[in-house]
Amino acid sequence: MGEIAVALANWNGMKYLERCLESVFAQTCAPREVVIVDNGSTDGSAEWIADRYDQVHLLLNETNEGFAAGYNKAIAACSQPFVLILNTDVFLAPDFIEATLAALAEYPEAGAATGSVFQQGTGEWLNSGFFLRPQMRTEHSANIDCAEAVFGCSGALILFRREMLEDIRIEGQYFDEAYFSYGEDIDLAWRAQLLGWQARFTPGAKAHHVGSGSSDERLRFVDKPAFLQRHLLKNRYLTLVKNTSTGVLPYVLLPFILAEPLVWLYLLLRLPWRFPYLLLALADTCRHLPTALRWRRQLMRRQRVSAAYIRQFLRRG
Repeated sequence: MGEIAVALANWNGMKYLERCLESVFAQTCAPREVVIVDNGSTDGSAEWIADRYDQVHLLLNETNEGFAAGYNKAIAACSQPFVLILNTDVFLAPDFIEATLAALAEYPEAGAATGSVFQQGTGEWLNSGFFLRPQMRTEHSANIDCAEAVFGCSGALILFRREMLEDIRIEGQYFDEAYFSYGEDIDLAWRAQLLGWQARFTPGAKAHHVGSGSSDERLRFVDKPAFLQRHLLKNRYLTLVKNTSTGVLPYVLLPFILAEPLVWLYLLLRLPWRFPYLLLALADTCRHLPTALRWRRQLMRRQRVSAAYIRQFLRRG
């Protein structure tokens, strides 16, 4: 049994929970704790967990507080030196924890590790580590065969070193709860890199990911619910504001500014009936801007790596 805790946030995940949890309890390196925060589910999944799994520490939120807040609460309830966060529509191979734990043991400067994920929506294997595009989008490495350093790990499944989580926490939060959902993994990864914590991809750690399981497997941006699209648009701006250091800004800002009118033109043409609502993402950004700037000041005061180090993880496109 390893010094591992598994943290999940559930929102109406009944369709996938049994297979997900069975894969957790079948690990060759068994977790000492499993904590699930239920975000106000209405599909009976919270009651099902309580009836079936006495070994799960179940915490109940009355409403859906979002991915970031749910996982923050789950992580805070864990007491082990390593924490695996896991979406409920992810099913682990039996040695996933063992393989990612070995990666963190080999690289003590790494605070996060992930593996190879079979994407049900595309039928392809994916390196669950990512690099960063200037448009505040991720780009997954084409490498699925060799271990490598990556900018960050997809929020669907990450093994974290607890020491790193505590080091990067700002105002009591690991993930920024202003994000609600989508893009919080980019924000956390960037903050971790700025503070000197690396992220690793290890190909031997394998899993199956349904993708967007809590939103009826709607993978594409245009197919997602409007309120999630609004959060995703807002979160890109917050990520840029909080994490872009002076030495990285020239490499990011111009491509971002040039691409942004095309983003909004696409939304106007593709989703005209929803466009006025999506524009509220700009108002949301302004509302969260004072806090984002405060987080930025705290982060930049503690920055431990050079701009050149961060730039190596940027990808054009």
